[in-house]
Amino acid sequence: MLMLKNTLAIAALLTGFSLIAHAQDTPHRFEAGLELVNYSPFAKQQYSYATSQLNDKAQWASGAVFRYNLGRFGLRSGISYNSGSSITQNPSSCADCPVGGANGRDLRVRLGGQYAAIAKAPWLYVFSEFYYRSFLSKGNFTGGLCGCLDTEVTVKSNGIGNSTGLGAKMRVWKHFYLNPEVYYDVLRVPNTVTSNDRNSGTTQQYDTRTKVQAPAVRVNAIIAF
Repeated sequence: MLMLKNTLAIAALLTGFSLIAHAQDTPHRFEAGLELVNYSPFAKQQYSYATSQLNDKAQWASGAVFRYNLGRFGLRSGISYNSGSSITQNPSSCADCPVGGANGRDLRVRLGGQYAAIAKAPWLYVFSEFYYRSFLSKGNFTGGLCGCLDTEVTVKSNGIGNSTGLGAKMRVWKHFYLNPEVYYDVLRVPNTVTSNDRNSGTTQQYDTRTKVQAPAVRVNAIIAF
């Protein structure tokens, strides 16, 4: 219920700011720009080496967006790339916990459409897009109760997700727009986890699953031409 209230509040603010900032202008056929920030405040975190958000709920200047407008309809695409690292420290209350660090990267390629449902408000639109996600993380963990743990962990994940939401175009200057969007992100993908024990030389492989189902917000900076 709290998540729903927060999502509705974000959508209301988005609409309100758009009404204030909107100015009538001639529609443009092409749009291209930068994804300034993508913020997913309610995304659940998982193991540090397998997290879909790379331990950061906000990603800055991480992608590009492209659109082709056909009246009230529009085709849209985008690409984003995020990388991050994490460090696991051994708490004093856990003698058997491993320590170490991991580096990961998250690549997404998006394709979808949008529609300005209100004829008198072409700057306000709904959209839906599917994206392909490729995730890779590698880490090394040592320690343990005997002090002999030395394990390399690799996580690979590829799959399809969907983002559906509401967006607005707020003209700042001539052909330059700020473009906030609030959306609901759904992602369910398998992970292949490979664990390599350096001491024994043995390798284990097993499957897990990443599940994301949460609202998010992003702001684009757009040039229309």
